[in-house]
Amino acid sequence: MFSLCAVLFCAVTFVALQGITLGTGERTAQRFVAMQTGAVIATLPASSWGSNEAELLARLEGMPHVEHAGTLVMGEAAGNGVEVSSWGSALRVNVAIGTMDGLAARGASVQSGLPFADTDTNTVLLGERVASELGIGGAQAGHEITVGDARMRVAGILEDAPHQSALATSIVITPAAARQLGMLPTVRTVHIGVTQGTASRVARYLPMALVPADPQSVSLKLPADPRSLRASLMADAEQTTLIITVVMVVVSIFTVVNTMQIAIAERRREIGVSLALGMPAWHITAQFLLEAMLLGLCGGFAGMAVGSLMAAALAMGLGWPFMLPWTVFLVPVAGAVVGAVGGVVPAVQATRVDPAELLRST
Repeated sequence: MFSLCAVLFCAVTFVALQGITLGTGERTAQRFVAMQTGAVIATLPASSWGSNEAELLARLEGMPHVEHAGTLVMGEAAGNGVEVSSWGSALRVNVAIGTMDGLAARGASVQSGLPFADTDTNTVLLGERVASELGIGGAQAGHEITVGDARMRVAGILEDAPHQSALATSIVITPAAARQLGMLPTVRTVHIGVTQGTASRVARYLPMALVPADPQSVSLKLPADPRSLRASLMADAEQTTLIITVVMVVVSIFTVVNTMQIAIAERRREIGVSLALGMPAWHITAQFLLEAMLLGLCGGFAGMAVGSLMAAALAMGLGWPFMLPWTVFLVPVAGAVVGAVGGVVPAVQATRVDPAELLRST
């Protein structure tokens, strides 16, 4: 029973860990994929500011898998921020320079108020957090604020793309307004929203389409491939499970060794009588080895069933996808191997009982 329980516990742990690890890994991969914007980010040289938005987008019109495209410069490329004040409140915020097409390509949208036109020079969109800090609500679109030394009208409040937050702490102005304020960046960043999984194919043609005269000056940043991300996460999860399983197998082998030695000690008289009556030693060895293997096999079958049920129950209760690899079907075989390895030494020891000594002692 101790041998059976040891193998069963090892099998249950292995199968349950496989199910839990694969389920959580798949759920994590799905969340990472959901966080991807599905946009290719192209960085163009400063000379590209000479083309207006309509001319730039006309070059991408009709390109397969391109859903949205537009200018949106964020982060360090847009500068170190600007002082914004309203109603006596002042704070320093990040500046994003872009168009409504660029915001749509990122997945952002106007939460309240109205969008601005690409040619507007005195309007601004506020990120949600900036609007909250300045005390400007959705009903106050059209309110004037000070951006640097210029007075600008709030067109609306902006909601960033799902799982993104950079625009929440930024203000967005048009390229025309940035040129007038002397804040036009040295590079132009264009966000190209593409169909999920087609970024690599679209990227082959983007440099020539965006800057036909000098495609080498265009640099591209592609979203992470969901398949590669999932494979990487699953590989890490399986490696962790393998380490834990190895530890459990070693513990199970030692348990089988100990329990089989106890079984041999309790059956010394039976072994001695069998040897005295002429039973070959290898029959005794095979008997105990087969016994250990059968215990391991039964424990493996029972552990596979119990572990699968545990993994399914946890997945159902926590909302994870229920997944088990094909390797769980090898658990009974592995249980038999564990039993055999653990039973080798005790089985050999069983043949070293001296019948004459045993009879004298009893």
